[in-house]
Amino acid sequence: MILHRGRVRLAAHAGVAVLVLAVSACGTRTAGSPPGVGGAGADKLGFERYANSVQWPGSKDEDYVAPGEGLQLLAPQGSCVLGIGTYANGYGYVPVNWSGNADCTKLTLHPDPAGSPKDESDVPNSMRHGAPGGGVPAQAVVEWGDGSQFFVSSVVRLRERDGQVRQLADLKLPWAVKESDTSDRGTVGSAVRSGSRLLIGGSETVSGATGPFMYASDDRGATVHRVTLPGETGRGSRAPVGPMAAEGREVIAVGSYSSNAFTQETTGTLVVWHSTDSGAHWTSATVKGLPMGTRMRGAFRAAGRWFAVGDTSGAPTKPDVPVLLTSTDGATWTETDTTAMGAGGVVAATVDAQGLPIMVGSLRVPGKSPQDPATYCGAVWTGDGTPAGWQRGELGCHSQPPAAVTTLANGTVVIAGNSDLWMRH
Repeated sequence: MILHRGRVRLAAHAGVAVLVLAVSACGTRTAGSPPGVGGAGADKLGFERYANSVQWPGSKDEDYVAPGEGLQLLAPQGSCVLGIGTYANGYGYVPVNWSGNADCTKLTLHPDPAGSPKDESDVPNSMRHGAPGGGVPAQAVVEWGDGSQFFVSSVVRLRERDGQVRQLADLKLPWAVKESDTSDRGTVGSAVRSGSRLLIGGSETVSGATGPFMYASDDRGATVHRVTLPGETGRGSRAPVGPMAAEGREVIAVGSYSSNAFTQETTGTLVVWHSTDSGAHWTSATVKGLPMGTRMRGAFRAAGRWFAVGDTSGAPTKPDVPVLLTSTDGATWTETDTTAMGAGGVVAATVDAQGLPIMVGSLRVPGKSPQDPATYCGAVWTGDGTPAGWQRGELGCHSQPPAAVTTLANGTVVIAGNSDLWMRH
């Protein structure tokens, strides 16, 4: 499959630079970002912008990377991060990693697929695969607390403190390859640690029926076994496991989308699973009255509450807006009115060194004509731990939205997309 600009477009996000500072080879650093959709720049919340500091995730012939491809996750590593995502090699998307420089103001592909292209000159064009990518693939990363990290995709990989990576359990998801001829699919949605247990949730579609899966490992990823979720044996289309969060032995797992995510129903329902014994047993709750197009993007624990966050997307006449659900017990959930948070959907979230939440999102602004590319106006929200206590800062409008956020051990918060970096020390 040869990639072409505009073939598959999915979604779309925030400035006038207030101050331009001297920079290193990473590019221009601006203090915050100019207001993108009418509010204060993210510099008011302590974020500094490093423009054009993420190496583009595509070959020289690929100036377009579909939403959801490119940089997708940030894994803390020392005083910087490891970026995880995909690279457009001209024929498909292949796994890649980004490494940070000494002061974490630049993310560079390592290894760079363009630096070692495959020689396919003697292969028919229809059978070429392009550069093979590199690095460690993952749909979820789990910090183990001892300096090691688990990188979870269709297999579990452990990165030790010394940087050595070992492959462990195979989840036996034969449908994980996007180019597979079968319509069956299996994809990891999230993973968390609860006590000594690794929990992995996701989505599987078998013979046309979609539903959740949950795997657990009690031996640091060496083996996995399946855990039954309430209602998992039912037939038909049901929400997969989306974001998860854990504190001690308590775990929540949120459905990745509402029942009306892809329909015209005015309101929909969302399942949230809850466990008090590290995922050995689960109960489920149903959140009702959710708006059309609800997709859940993150979950976390802050200030004694569980938060599940996401957005509404796909409504043809309305902009994406944040969706925010909270619970004090993991079993009863309340939807918060997010009107004051402004337009834009949440795409990623973290908890800072003080235990307070930070969310990143974006708003797709269509081009003036169908031929014009969309612009994405990014935003960051910082919270006080209450459902309504959020401050918003604009990250600037760009052809590439912010996609990931994480908090380092030293307290630095890092936001990144396929072009720009933002940091709050």
